[in-house]
Amino acid sequence: MRKFFPVCLILVCAALAPVFSQDQGAGNQDSGGALDFDQVRADEEFRSGVRAFHNAFYNEAILSFQRSLSFKPAAAATRSWLGRAYYLAGFTDAALAEWKTAAASTGGSALLESFIEILETRQGIVRELQGGEKWVLAGDIQGTAGEQTIFRRPVTVHARGDGSVFVVSYLTNEIVRIDLNGIVRQRLRGGLAGFDHPFDLVEADDGTLYVSEFRGDRVTKCSASGSVISVLGGKGRGEGQLLGPQYLALDPEGSLYVSDWGNRRVVKFNRDGEFVTSFGQKNDFYPGFLAPTGIAFHNEYVYVADSLRKHIAVFDPSGNYIRTLLAGRLSSPEGIRVLENGNFLISDTQRLFSYNAESGELALLSDFGGQAKRVLAADEDANGNIVAADFDTGTIHVLSELTGISSGLTAMIKRITAAEHPDVLVDVHVSNRMGEPVVGLSAQNFIVTERRLAVGAAEMPFASYRSETLDLALIVGRSAGMADAQALTERIVRDVAEKLSDFAAFRVVSPGPTPAIVSRPGDSREFMVNAAVDKKENYEPAWAFDLGVRLGVTELLSSRNRKAVIFITDGNLGPGAFKSYGLQETLDYMRNNSIVFYPVYIQPPSSGEELDFLAKETGGRVYGYYNAGALGNLARDLAKQKDGSYLLSYRSSQPTDFGRAYIPVEVEVNLVRRSGRDEAGYFAPLEF
Repeated sequence: MRKFFPVCLILVCAALAPVFSQDQGAGNQDSGGALDFDQVRADEEFRSGVRAFHNAFYNEAILSFQRSLSFKPAAAATRSWLGRAYYLAGFTDAALAEWKTAAASTGGSALLESFIEILETRQGIVRELQGGEKWVLAGDIQGTAGEQTIFRRPVTVHARGDGSVFVVSYLTNEIVRIDLNGIVRQRLRGGLAGFDHPFDLVEADDGTLYVSEFRGDRVTKCSASGSVISVLGGKGRGEGQLLGPQYLALDPEGSLYVSDWGNRRVVKFNRDGEFVTSFGQKNDFYPGFLAPTGIAFHNEYVYVADSLRKHIAVFDPSGNYIRTLLAGRLSSPEGIRVLENGNFLISDTQRLFSYNAESGELALLSDFGGQAKRVLAADEDANGNIVAADFDTGTIHVLSELTGISSGLTAMIKRITAAEHPDVLVDVHVSNRMGEPVVGLSAQNFIVTERRLAVGAAEMPFASYRSETLDLALIVGRSAGMADAQALTERIVRDVAEKLSDFAAFRVVSPGPTPAIVSRPGDSREFMVNAAVDKKENYEPAWAFDLGVRLGVTELLSSRNRKAVIFITDGNLGPGAFKSYGLQETLDYMRNNSIVFYPVYIQPPSSGEELDFLAKETGGRVYGYYNAGALGNLARDLAKQKDGSYLLSYRSSQPTDFGRAYIPVEVEVNLVRRSGRDEAGYFAPLEF
């Protein structure tokens, strides 16, 4: 059969590239009717570039798009695709240059220019200047929907890593878990006995739940599914007994602290549910609680609010009084939570405050526009919004930063799989204005179209935030110091494998001058450990950190799971650490592909600014094996790692012209008052 090379209809990247189009088959001849061979070659290279891109072969895609532009330099759509390939290959500056050129050549594209502005905002010192934003009421979740009761008299809220929120419903004796769209996903009722006016809830790292029951005078320990495991407390004034327990807090050891409102004290139980101590009564150092409410554990201290004394008292884990904070500056403090940035979120009836314990700064976040009546507790959800339980109005208020609402969401189509056309799969990543992943979305948050025509309701067969599996690249530094510490390195690698093997799949990278994958998922643990540590003679001065990381990232690109690079090091990267790829390019290759970097030091490093920078900017942390519990912290952080990747599926009705037609795809994402969109496209398999 004769093969044709029509001009492609191109519609590229509303979030990452402007929208352009040409009529299919309209441009292959010049004005005299002769075939435009340059256009034919440009189209063929463009087709190759798009297919390479969707297979995550970004360097190959870059070369194809460059060759296409060599035939048709004015093709703005091809230049936009080139920028997209540069971006995911880690060359953000080159990507921005291509997108700016494309935008200028077409007279500007509002969507493209908006995304260029977002990328420039994410770079450099602008990230460090964030803060002090104005919080506004983005929406409310009502306790009733028509005749359906979702919750009544919400007391506290507990945000989860998957974007959902537990709401403690005081009057219906339930714990209700709702998703980002306010849809009920789970109801916990406390087993056969049932909850008796539940008040607060905390969740342990293993998913175990503790629920305080105000009228039941107890704390119930439940499994993640709501099955009752045990009961703590019981009505009374004796040791370990409770009268009207309210707020709860857990410390890193698993000990539970309960604000015992009726007994005007805090009661502490160990992780086995055994009574340890109680404190907060009047003594020579502290006048005693009048009405203990919110409680939090932070940096080895217990913080307890007193709604009548209008302050927050600080104690050590043994109950010894340390100091008093915010005396006279609060009206009636209730729930207090510690945010990821270390600040306290304090619910104060009709106001919400942020408090920095180190600086003493108390900042008003919101007065809820005068709509709140009695907010007892608030929490920060997985996407940086604040959810607050208003007991008197029976409402959950949702607060967002004003700039976050105005700048919306950023959606990026990273892959389109059409091998089984007309069945199409689209991989989309969703982030906020600072590049932080948005988790917890469902299919109803997305609208998918082809050529701007509806394809019907798209399904979501996979979302990374729902996956419990991580794909990891493990790299061991090859410095002289690491060569002398192979026994220690072997122990660290074994410990890492042991702590992570239940939920992680490893690829081991040897970062020599020519890096190589030396172990893959499915290899035995012994083989993996030996491959990671390697032979001493293979540790050489010319090892290449940048090439090793780049190979590790490349190996992870095809995975839809959450992804990370773990680097075991003494802090010495050697003189050629960024010889082939600079620090910024190494960072962007990880960050632009949603891969988090975690360095593990075998000893206190003399230097390590580059590694610390890579960890911070990708959302990771730095660990010292010499610190007790370091790898346990790494395991917990990996388990909680966020990723905003979603897989959408739909059935296409567009003609493919035997696989020669370029089919544009548009994806729009909506969440509360924010939205984002992207446009890309694909070629169906060729038919002969």
